[in-house]
Amino acid sequence: MFLRRVAILLIAAVAAVWPMTAAQAHDILKSSNPAKDAKVSDLSEVVLEFNNAVKFPKVVVLNAAEEQFQSGEAGFRGKKVVQRLSGTLPPGKYTIGYRVVSSDGHPRTGEIAFTVIPSSTPAPTPSPASAEESDTPAPSPQTPSALPVAPTSTPQANEDSPPVSGGSPLLTYLVIGLGVVIAGFGVVVAGRRRRSGG
Repeated sequence: MFLRRVAILLIAAVAAVWPMTAAQAHDILKSSNPAKDAKVSDLSEVVLEFNNAVKFPKVVVLNAAEEQFQSGEAGFRGKKVVQRLSGTLPPGKYTIGYRVVSSDGHPRTGEIAFTVIPSSTPAPTPSPASAEESDTPAPSPQTPSALPVAPTSTPQANEDSPPVSGGSPLLTYLVIGLGVVIAGFGVVVAGRRRRSGG
């Protein structure tokens, strides 16, 4: 009779502890990157960390239009499940959906929402040297201008100067000789008049 009561008490104790033990056997998600409802600007992979090593992970990354952005199959880093992404995620809302098999053999599923925001990296500012170079206009090739040419003056005939004779030298000599003869003749005539008057 005593042994029967002890057996009943043991069965009752095991029944009371069994739900707690079964609940603790299920593996749970400890953390994620990105975290739930996080806002990120740069993301190349999704990391899910569980309290125990899980098996057969399946991870998808979906945008609001349910387009998938995961690349290849998920892998492991210890107790972490790592899922690479197919490229840079455009800004918008995303959801990580996962399914794993816990160490007790039960499947575990879940979803993690996050948002990708535009990158806030400032545009590079030009250095002072480059700014001066950009502000200074580049020298344009100079076209050699025509040198000033002094106007050539055309000599004009002086109206006050006597005309230059274009005759031959012989004609000039004859005119001079004729003038000498006329002058001598006048002297002779003047001498005769003086003598006759005396």
